[in-house]
Amino acid sequence: MAPNFTARSWLCALALTVAATAGTAPLAAPAQAEVKIGIVDLQKVLKTTVAGKAAQKKFDDLRKAKQGQLEAREKDLAKREKELVSARQEIENALQANGGKPTEELKAKVIALQDKGRKFEGDVLEHEKKKREIVDELAKKESELLKPIEETIKTKVDAIAKERGLGVVLNRQVAIYVSEALDITGEVIKRCDGP
Repeated sequence: MAPNFTARSWLCALALTVAATAGTAPLAAPAQAEVKIGIVDLQKVLKTTVAGKAAQKKFDDLRKAKQGQLEAREKDLAKREKELVSARQEIENALQANGGKPTEELKAKVIALQDKGRKFEGDVLEHEKKKREIVDELAKKESELLKPIEETIKTKVDAIAKERGLGVVLNRQVAIYVSEALDITGEVIKRCDGP
């Protein structure tokens, strides 16, 4: 009767066969290397360092200016929309007062209102396009402002990691729990602001 091999015993037999064929002993499990880990809160570094605060202020000032432009335009569009609704109501009231028969004056008002409506719709579309452009511009500017700071942070983190023999440094936002002993954020901030 043939032996009944399970998948595990079959793999063990195969490993032994390969090892015997190669003339060596079966491979031992590799020793696990101890990896030292460091944690850095990048958001805190960006918000706390002198360079990070300066970049954030520049970005906030630009964002407020752009937001002010958009809000002024939105107020103008809201005012024009209200005027269009009012003009349409006025035409409808005049039409009802005239027994539903349009006069030449009402026809001219309808044509003028339609022209204003088309212009308004075009301006709304242009405003939406401008909003998207501003969002893209702000994202690009934020990236430009942060790039040199991020490079400085990376350089400082690399130096600390080498000094402390850290094999891995993780961003605080990816960790669920962090022991304070692993946190190098304060040292990174100090070095970014230092000479």
